Amino acid sequence: MSVEERVGQVFLVTFQGDTVANNVDIAELIVDYRIGGVALLAENDNISGYGDPELVPIQVAELNNQLQRLALSGQQTAVFDETALPAPDFSPVTPIPPENYLPIPLFIATNHEGNGYPYTEILHGLTALPSNMAIGATWEPAYAQRVGEVVGSDLTQLGINMLFGPSLDVLENPATGRTADLGVRSFGGDPYWVGLMGRAYTAGIHAGSENQLAVIAKHFPGNGSSDRPVSEEVPTVRKSLEQLKQIELAPFFAVTGLAMHPAEQVDGLLTTHIRYQGFQGNIRATTVPVSFDPQALTTLMELNQFAGWRQAGGVIVSDALGVRSVEQFYDDTGQEFPHRRVAKDAFLAGNDILYLADFALGSSNYSAEMENVKDTIKWFREKYVTDPSFQLRVDEAVLRILQLKLRLYGGDFSPDNVLRDVDAIPASRSMDPALLEVSQAATTLISPSAAELAERLATPPGVDDQIIIFTDEQRAQQCSTCAPEPMISHTALQERILALYGPQASAQIRADQIRSFTFADLAAYLQAGSTPIVLPTPATPEAAEDPPPEDEVDGTAVPLPTPTPPPEYWVQEWLRDATWIIFAIQGATPESQLLNRILAERTDLLRDRKVLVFAYDAPYLLDSTETSKLTAYYGFYHRTGAAIDASARALFQELPVAGTLPISVPGINYDLFRQTQPDPAQVLELYVVTDLGEVRAPPSEEPLDVSVGDTLRLQTGVIRDRNGHQVPDGTLVAFIQQDRIQGLVNIIANKPTVNGIATLDYVLEARTGQFRITAAAGDAEQSQEVDIIIAEAAQVAIITPTPAPTATPTPTPQPTSTPQPTPTFTPEPSVTPTAYPVVPEEPGVNIPFSRLELLASLLGGLLLTGGTAMLLARTRRQPLSEQIGWMLWALCGGLLVYNYFSLGLPGTAVLHLLGSWAGLATTAAGGLIGLLTYQIAQRALQ
Repeated sequence: MSVEERVGQVFLVTFQGDTVANNVDIAELIVDYRIGGVALLAENDNISGYGDPELVPIQVAELNNQLQRLALSGQQTAVFDETALPAPDFSPVTPIPPENYLPIPLFIATNHEGNGYPYTEILHGLTALPSNMAIGATWEPAYAQRVGEVVGSDLTQLGINMLFGPSLDVLENPATGRTADLGVRSFGGDPYWVGLMGRAYTAGIHAGSENQLAVIAKHFPGNGSSDRPVSEEVPTVRKSLEQLKQIELAPFFAVTGLAMHPAEQVDGLLTTHIRYQGFQGNIRATTVPVSFDPQALTTLMELNQFAGWRQAGGVIVSDALGVRSVEQFYDDTGQEFPHRRVAKDAFLAGNDILYLADFALGSSNYSAEMENVKDTIKWFREKYVTDPSFQLRVDEAVLRILQLKLRLYGGDFSPDNVLRDVDAIPASRSMDPALLEVSQAATTLISPSAAELAERLATPPGVDDQIIIFTDEQRAQQCSTCAPEPMISHTALQERILALYGPQASAQIRADQIRSFTFADLAAYLQAGSTPIVLPTPATPEAAEDPPPEDEVDGTAVPLPTPTPPPEYWVQEWLRDATWIIFAIQGATPESQLLNRILAERTDLLRDRKVLVFAYDAPYLLDSTETSKLTAYYGFYHRTGAAIDASARALFQELPVAGTLPISVPGINYDLFRQTQPDPAQVLELYVVTDLGEVRAPPSEEPLDVSVGDTLRLQTGVIRDRNGHQVPDGTLVAFIQQDRIQGLVNIIANKPTVNGIATLDYVLEARTGQFRITAAAGDAEQSQEVDIIIAEAAQVAIITPTPAPTATPTPTPQPTSTPQPTPTFTPEPSVTPTAYPVVPEEPGVNIPFSRLELLASLLGGLLLTGGTAMLLARTRRQPLSEQIGWMLWALCGGLLVYNYFSLGLPGTAVLHLLGSWAGLATTAAGGLIGLLTYQIAQRALQ
């Protein structure tokens, strides 16, 4: 490879326009500067559909083919204006590249996070995706994988081969007032579940694209705790490396070194412009962001979880290098943008691909940005030739880039393999049934509880109800010349309700029972104040003093026009008779503040009505006081057609609400950390896993055949959290041993869970006894019990504890009387007895006969030892006090030696061979030791 080819590969640039035919700048960068890739952005009018939204997929595919033809041919003449081909059957042919030209396809990257604008670039023609948080609310990785498959398939069809995503940021502390709040872009607030979803999503992308789409996870090393937008100012987060490893980095570990399968590994990481105090030392104004800090990035990549992934070819991509936060860091006066230095610092920090977006000072024109890009590439070429260490860094990065491109195209860079068949792109895509299922599974009842909602809304809207819907209608544009369009039309929910339950469906509701308005209409009504809005009455011809001549034609009076009622008038009229009021909100925008205003100032409008809020974005926009004024508060997390469908079904109670909040919501006192702890109401299952891998657990089975010294593998079942999902990995489970003879209780070990399961290898001790093993995790303290009996042999059985009985009132039978007219009365409230936990009765202890023999042997030994000591003292004519002393010393010595044997202390294993005679032998030996000790002590005193 030439110097130009090597250096150009590390640059990924942006450009303007929806075609290459008339774009000299991008053609020059590809052919002459040999750049490695481009990014397609809606703000740059790369995605326009030639002015027709239905043509967006075709336009994007044609643009990508044009770009790749330039890269593969090395000739600017390879580009044709495909919108003006001379004949329908004409297809452009990629020219043969010049001699010594190495054809290398481009990376063509884009953002495609779901939930539409602004983090999805292609708004038309592809499958409408739910947001990451909607996926997280299902708590089901299979849904994440299915969405990933759709993403991979859709983007690959268009020729896009690099995805900036998914976002693996952990939304630990959501905050509505924070401009940097990630909202529904995050999978959730638990690092384990974010990693699990990200891993499944990545595997789905690779499967759907057939490994032809590079997955670049963002925003490394984690942007969930930042307090301001990274694009505006470099945020500072006060966390050490250890704290980063526990929260922010954990999801990135899951998709790199800790991935269970190669398909679950991302191809690259996109670094973000953020500083971490504690990890990078004391933060000052001069402290560089992690994305520009060689020491910080090196430290991160040397962690065990990243080292293997990095050595295997993992790529690091910089975030946009021309954003305002970078400009401000390098020159806070805003007078200069040192583009060469910015690119060099980012590259030497460890970024393999430099994303040159907005690469000029402030709002400079496009030509200035192109000049900076070209100048930077030329300067990199000079440094490559003159600086050996810089040359090594470039070669290292280019090797990773080429390895990734070869993987994407299976080692085949031919045009037939790289270019896409535009004719094969479907004209339209219907709503994916699998994504409908995701939306329904994500639907969450935020407030109140399901039981309380059943009391508040016993039935769905009926034929006697009037429904008024207010929608926060926000608009977006696919391109600068495209017409603005609502992300959710203010009539979308009404139309879906009528399609599912209207006269042409189940006939549960009529069209004249529903009316929809925008928040702007509601604001106009509130602006009018408490004074009723009255329609202006047109002046009658009789009231006019001199009717104009044009009011009469051929002697016939022409009626004056009737004034059109303004929207606020109809809001007033519908609010008067409404029985249901629905607010559909989309994120924390100035328009959405109208709902907060109504809940604070105009609760009179809501009185005696069923008030529902449908949140199609973040589910934490209302505080506890505001939430308490609602009948119900639902979260749908995204604003696609599937979410509208799910909200209509939730309103009519057609489907159970299955979703659970994946983040903490202070407004309803929902703490995610507490919810992901083990549920105290469960009984933990305990299994014995045999050497063959068989799981033995049911109490009906015969005890297992084991021997002293064997190792039992004890395993819990899947431990569930308070939401009914498996607990995060690393949840500690205490395995507790109880000696049922001596009453001693101790914790054998604390073991972390993996996939909700904890495992312990337990060695059967070489001592007799009866032991019970139980498990406890957090507040979940009840478990099945493993009973172990060790005598001459060993037996293991598993017992399920008897659940505590619940007190149930028994109705008292009443005597039958002669029928009388039934009086109407108000039933008295019934008192439900409180069920107190009942401690389960300890099962009886079954003592084997061998234990009775040992006890008899012990008593016999003590009797023999004490009697012998008394007899010896008498034969030596000792006084009575001495005789008693001899006997007590003998008895104490016998008991001490027997206890040493019973505790299984060192040297006693051989005594077990004596069986029941061990009691007699140990007490006799102990009595002799006691007598000798007494004699020695007496002589010492004399």
